[in-house]
Amino acid sequence: MSDYIQLYSIDNILRTYKEEATDRRLAIFDVGPENNYYFVKRKPYKFTSLGLILITAGTCEITVNLEPTLIKRDDIIVVLPGQLFEIIEHSADFAVQAIFIDSDLIIEAGFHVKSNNLVEFLSSKYPKIISLVKKIVRDMRYNLNKISKYTIKNENIFAKDLVLHHFSVLMYEMGNYYNQAVMAKSTTKEVRKEELAKQFLYLVSTHFRRQRNVQFYADEMFISRKHLTKIIVEVFNKSPKQIIAEAIVLEAKVLLKNPKYSVSDVVTELNFIDTSVFSKFFKNYAGVSPTTFIASN
Repeated sequence: MSDYIQLYSIDNILRTYKEEATDRRLAIFDVGPENNYYFVKRKPYKFTSLGLILITAGTCEITVNLEPTLIKRDDIIVVLPGQLFEIIEHSADFAVQAIFIDSDLIIEAGFHVKSNNLVEFLSSKYPKIISLVKKIVRDMRYNLNKISKYTIKNENIFAKDLVLHHFSVLMYEMGNYYNQAVMAKSTTKEVRKEELAKQFLYLVSTHFRRQRNVQFYADEMFISRKHLTKIIVEVFNKSPKQIIAEAIVLEAKVLLKNPKYSVSDVVTELNFIDTSVFSKFFKNYAGVSPTTFIASN
């Protein structure tokens, strides 16, 4: 799978920098017409860390977890670890400014204790593509440019502190905008549900290849299976079992589209007992057999 679904970590991105990064807990970059070879088409990829991608020009057709969508200037994509992306086509002027952040930096900024509402725009419940107003775009670009300035090798002795400052301002601006635009009517109880739902999705994205038992995830979250099921159904209108199955089927579909993979390869990759068990599972959730899916793609 590693040669088909490309994984991008912060370290991967930092290796493309021509100069040394001041703070290796984040990666920030611009991609546009002058270096659009980074926009690899029809190649599935994932990011391993949280990210924000601001569309600064043009349009692009992409899929997020195999679902097609169109992104345009002044949209922001909130990237959660483990999501599958694929670029289908983009306009000649398409350009983005992006930042990917290690969890250590988020903890150092103290967002996890300062405000329950601050990073709600990162929640799993809401659309991951948000259209921004011009003022927020200007504020975002200002702080992204400042972060970029102090991230690449900089002689300012306070470079790391300045990176943290502008990153914090960026997150507060986004958190405030999203809270006003989307979350104004949410209650503390709903926010807590969201946090647990987000934690569940993160665990599923990390463990679904080997762990399909809902009890495993409940244990990891230190809550009962019944309570986990209640929360996930309320937030997603789906059971935890369905969400785990969807993660498996999504990965299976991506792998089955790769001509280098046979059904038996996918069975091994996703840790099924045998082809028969996998085929029955896949057909139950995808509606077609693996071989039929391959033939239609």
